[in-house]
Amino acid sequence: MERDLHKAYLESLEFQKTSNENTDTKLWVVASGKGGVGKTFVSSSLGITLSKLGHSVVIVDLDLSGANIHTSLGLPPSHMNVRHFFEGVKTLQELVIPTPFPHLSYVQGFWDSWTPTDFSYTQVQSLLPELKKLRADYVIVDMGAGALEAHLELFKAADEKFLITTPEPTSIEKTYRFIEAFVCHSLRQNSTPDAYGNMISTLRNHRQRTLEKPFSFRSYLKEQTGFQYDFFEALSSTPVRLIVNSARSQSNADLGHSIKSVCNKYYDLGIDFTGAIDFDNAVWQSIRSREHVLVAQPFTALAGQFLTTCKQLIDPEELRAVV
Repeated sequence: MERDLHKAYLESLEFQKTSNENTDTKLWVVASGKGGVGKTFVSSSLGITLSKLGHSVVIVDLDLSGANIHTSLGLPPSHMNVRHFFEGVKTLQELVIPTPFPHLSYVQGFWDSWTPTDFSYTQVQSLLPELKKLRADYVIVDMGAGALEAHLELFKAADEKFLITTPEPTSIEKTYRFIEAFVCHSLRQNSTPDAYGNMISTLRNHRQRTLEKPFSFRSYLKEQTGFQYDFFEALSSTPVRLIVNSARSQSNADLGHSIKSVCNKYYDLGIDFTGAIDFDNAVWQSIRSREHVLVAQPFTALAGQFLTTCKQLIDPEELRAVV
């Protein structure tokens, strides 16, 4: 088995070298405000779908407290993991592990750490260029939950930013908090301390409903001094892509439109509702059988939803022609 995987990996490296000659590696980051919403499922499904479309993909597991990409792909944990990169033992490319799926590899997340682990800002800055150097068309980062500084910095640097939520009220609440934290983090590095502090105070007043009118990031920045970064221009080129996972009804799926509307109305902030992923019992059953659902059932509506999402992002003209 290991010999076959090694052979497949060598073949995939040759494919990656060829496919990467004229293109830059695209960085896709998958995040959430709350844990348990299906980030790992979405990350692995995006990776498998892109690989089926002929693109080389590396999934990097950066969920510090719950690394499970290997489990999602039906693979045993590896003793070589991302910890060795941060300790300076291996380069990130040396930690890339092949999978049985053509063109798909991954980097094992923290597996052998029994103490609390966190990224520093410096570590994130050293990681970012290495992610872009990986020999693949697409690098998908499966992050842990929450708006930690390291998560926000990786999210900001991504070519595609996926924010995963479920229809549950707890998840929706944390989704809004993540969006707010992302905007604030993006502005902090390009503002004076006084300007940033005043904005946070105003945002807290909005949270406590003491403002006379709804808070708008865009309007606030136009009226204030001390900010040197046009966040909204940057966001328009790489918008936050919202995915509602485990939708059990049309009303669940429509929550994506509602969240988008709320962000526009109360924050004057545009996000993209990429789509909803249907709840499917086959997902948790596939985890138990250690065979990814998109492999076990490649022609279902669920597989079609991920195919549409990927095509929409990598080749929208082709998708419009088909439709």
